[in-house]
Amino acid sequence: MKKVLAIALALLMAASLFGCGGGRTTPSPKPTGGTGGGSWPAVAGFFDPNYDYTQHKRFKVAYLVSATNLLYDEFDKAFANWAKRMNINYTGMWAPASGGADEYISGIQTYADQGYDGLLLDADVNLYPRVVEVCNEAGIPWFACMGQARNYAQMYMYGSKLVFGWLYGPNVGFDQISFGVQMMEKLEEWRKANYPNVPIDKVGVISITFSLSPQINERTLGAEQRWAELHPEMGAYNPSNEINPKNFFVCDTVSGNMDQVTAQSLVTQILSNPGGIEVWLIAAAFDDFAMGAANAAENLKMTDKTCVVAIGGSNLALQWDSGVETAWRYALFTAQSIYAEPIMAGLWAIMSGQATPDTLWPEWVNAYDKGDQFVLTDELDPVYKVPYVAAGDNGEPIVTEEHNYATLLLPTQWLDKETYRTYLEWTDLYAFGEGEEGHYKYTPVTDMNLFSARTTVPDHYKVKPSLEH
Repeated sequence: MKKVLAIALALLMAASLFGCGGGRTTPSPKPTGGTGGGSWPAVAGFFDPNYDYTQHKRFKVAYLVSATNLLYDEFDKAFANWAKRMNINYTGMWAPASGGADEYISGIQTYADQGYDGLLLDADVNLYPRVVEVCNEAGIPWFACMGQARNYAQMYMYGSKLVFGWLYGPNVGFDQISFGVQMMEKLEEWRKANYPNVPIDKVGVISITFSLSPQINERTLGAEQRWAELHPEMGAYNPSNEINPKNFFVCDTVSGNMDQVTAQSLVTQILSNPGGIEVWLIAAAFDDFAMGAANAAENLKMTDKTCVVAIGGSNLALQWDSGVETAWRYALFTAQSIYAEPIMAGLWAIMSGQATPDTLWPEWVNAYDKGDQFVLTDELDPVYKVPYVAAGDNGEPIVTEEHNYATLLLPTQWLDKETYRTYLEWTDLYAFGEGEEGHYKYTPVTDMNLFSARTTVPDHYKVKPSLEH
């Protein structure tokens, strides 16, 4: 089971940008920045528009990826822009020609030998124990990008909570359960606005997942939890995808591929045999699944009574730009430029000495998932087949190595047809600065306060789960 999960987590790297976003948090005001003459940017790990970055050495940075693809290309562009604003000599993206692990590791050493000051990393997630070891031996600061740097070979249970292995450094992450909850609430909002008189037993929910990726599947679990809370008469939540409340259906693409074609086929099977259900609410883990679901509804002439939402949304904006409207109506989105800012700024803070990996974003340190290494039991969880954290005589975890690595969550914004251009133009204003040309070619906006690139810390970050199981 652990081997299967590790393979799935590697697949997650290719999908993670489809889920750009963070927890369900309330936007906080954008920091005002420093005065330009201070010793440091106003907030370590974020760009300060009023700070003179030329006060420090011009750091040399590269982006090392396991293979080239469109997702990495988009990050590369965002990194290049932020590097320019932070006085960083960013030399671009590099991938091993063979795509092999040994070549990737050798590349790290080569960049260190060439005098690079820091590296941005998107390695095969299973390679991170060796990657971190090589970076530390070379004395070169690093920051993981889309895939969290964890010891995925040693996943464990913190009580009833599955943890994907201890962290190796601070990261910009996601609250996957919250994604599912927010999708379900958006679907409910659409249902109430458009079909308030349809009895709830005539309403069906479909969640499209890839269950071998635990983090992707958490989006389904969050949606199911919220459906059960909103309509307790439909039955209780169960973490198994095989046991669901009434009218809640899971389309698991492990039966085929994690793609649009498989999603369309599975959704078509359900919509073709509705069993009396009249209105369909579909939560898609990312863009490809949403497009497949919308195609299924269109082919069966069910678009009017179907609403699809997704995490991601780049393709939805392209559809609207071309005049195409389908059952895919909303997407929860964060631009790559917003995602890339704290990664580049976080690496700058570590390279410059403004912060260390253990002191960056201290308010974003999760109480139970912060890089601590624990003594683990011989007992294995019956579902995940991984050990539990051992408790000492005081009932607290037995820690062999303590850290305070942060997991920063990013704000998300619902894209809808009426407002998506405004938000996307705002992300250009934020990332490129006033009067500069960005990614989008809509009517420019000039109000930096329309949205925020910050969020507040969720309450659950400060709460340790019970070790009981």
